[in-house]
Amino acid sequence: MRLARSVMGLAAAGALIAAAGCGSSGSGGTSSSGGGTKGTIKLLVVSQLQAAAFSFPEIEDGARAAAESINAAGGVNGHKIQIDACNDQGDPNVAGTCARTAVQKKYSGVIMTTELYSASILPLLQAAKIPAVGATPLTTPDFTSTVSFPISGGNPLDYGGIGFTAGKTGCKKAGIIQDVAAATNESSAAITRGARAAGVTIATTVKAAGTSPDFSSPVSQVVTSGVDCLLVAEQPTAIAKIVGAVRQSAKPTLPVYTAAVAFPSALVKALGVAANGVIVNSSVQQPSATSTPLFWADMTKYRPKAERSVSSYLAWAGVQIVKNVAGPAGATTGPSLLAALGKASNIDVQGLAQPLDYSKPPTGTQFPRVFATSNFAWKINNGGYDPLFDGKAINVAAVLHSS
Repeated sequence: MRLARSVMGLAAAGALIAAAGCGSSGSGGTSSSGGGTKGTIKLLVVSQLQAAAFSFPEIEDGARAAAESINAAGGVNGHKIQIDACNDQGDPNVAGTCARTAVQKKYSGVIMTTELYSASILPLLQAAKIPAVGATPLTTPDFTSTVSFPISGGNPLDYGGIGFTAGKTGCKKAGIIQDVAAATNESSAAITRGARAAGVTIATTVKAAGTSPDFSSPVSQVVTSGVDCLLVAEQPTAIAKIVGAVRQSAKPTLPVYTAAVAFPSALVKALGVAANGVIVNSSVQQPSATSTPLFWADMTKYRPKAERSVSSYLAWAGVQIVKNVAGPAGATTGPSLLAALGKASNIDVQGLAQPLDYSKPPTGTQFPRVFATSNFAWKINNGGYDPLFDGKAINVAAVLHSS
């Protein structure tokens, strides 16, 4: 993940281009790995690959690394996987343009790892019977659309897991800092559900714009409410500032919890010792040469300069799932891949907390398209991720049902 210039001196993301048109993945159009041929499985990566606040260029890298590895081994029943990319620029209108591109050009599927504007995308894909694979479910369409096939637990599980993990590691009274963006309300609600499921009382919730230059006031409001820990639902650039503000507060050792996808290694490195003690959780492994060796090897061989993060892993895993499902089913088109995914069970990709079963959507929950049920957790220590719970994933399904 690339952060804007204003945070910890990291390189600025590239400038936005106002109009969405055909072109490179940085311009809201599509970048192609080559022209498709008959029988090619065409996948379109749609995400915030480059934008002013924060960017995930490594999502495209992860998808391409997976496809190149699969193609080098013969493809899927001899069919090559083609990866194209469409940058939504952090704009719901551009996201809709990306979806229309997927429909008009008859893509077999969309790899939608981190997408804030599913409401602009999934209805169009659903009408065209094109599946969205590998998403981090963040908003209501991700949780409910029948073309949504997420890998991680997203807002319900990963953010719910923040509150749940806090309770399981000793926090009894917590405060929340969340962004003012409407999409973050889902994250904050999930944190609250997870906290309640683990017996944690939420003492206060403070909203602060993720673009704020200073978070000392929101942090002070939380600290003075007498909490045992701080749970954060903010964009990555803001989390770095929040952690820094905590270290300068009246409670500099106050435990901070957030989602691993929102606190990537770039932030950990930039913060240095200030990041120590931050606890992150995820429904997939923190990528490394030992926890996800296949992903690591593909990135090393095909995208050696790209960031190896949860985001690039999820894109890589999404393409692997397409391969694993499309192969036995002989699926190369959107409708055929959608049908095959809907029948797929015991989907196991290295790095998942547990195999996924897309054939049995959960019942009795408001999240029928969230298939993950377990989370890993880590404490940041001198730039590394020390696993909690003996390195094992813990079942946090209770957060999907807690009110």
